[in-house]
Amino acid sequence: MAAIEGTEVRYAQMARTGLLALVIVQAAHMTEHVAQVIQKFVLLMPVAHGFLGAWFDFEWVHFTFNLLIWVPLVAVYIWYRRSGALMPFALSTIVWFQGYHFVEHVVKMYQYYALGVVIAPKGILGYIFPVIWLHFWLNLIVLVLIAGSFLSVSAGSRRMALATS
Repeated sequence: MAAIEGTEVRYAQMARTGLLALVIVQAAHMTEHVAQVIQKFVLLMPVAHGFLGAWFDFEWVHFTFNLLIWVPLVAVYIWYRRSGALMPFALSTIVWFQGYHFVEHVVKMYQYYALGVVIAPKGILGYIFPVIWLHFWLNLIVLVLIAGSFLSVSAGSRRMALATS
């Protein structure tokens, strides 16, 4: 029984570590979106790419980045489920929310490569909301949900560790 409990604690710790890494990566990514908003609406720059956008503001980079956020989130979700702890709402929500964010970029890739939309492919919601604000808010919500998941999982990991010691 103790080996099973140790495994459950290990899964919870893996989920916590994964979420910490994702918080750091997503916070760094969010600075790019903040920079874009400042460039566009404060500095009134005609093209707002963020700090690194001149080198990385291509749809396939956004597509890849969002996939590389979503896949670890799914792994964290699986690890935390295996820990046997109660699943935090934020963690369940972020897996689905980031999955949708990834789908937005899949649609943008399709619009660009299959349909030939070369001037600002809009994705799905980009036809309703300005794309710069849409992705600012999508990324901010992702960051808040990952941070909330990290806090919830950290509290659950501490409780599990105390219960098994």
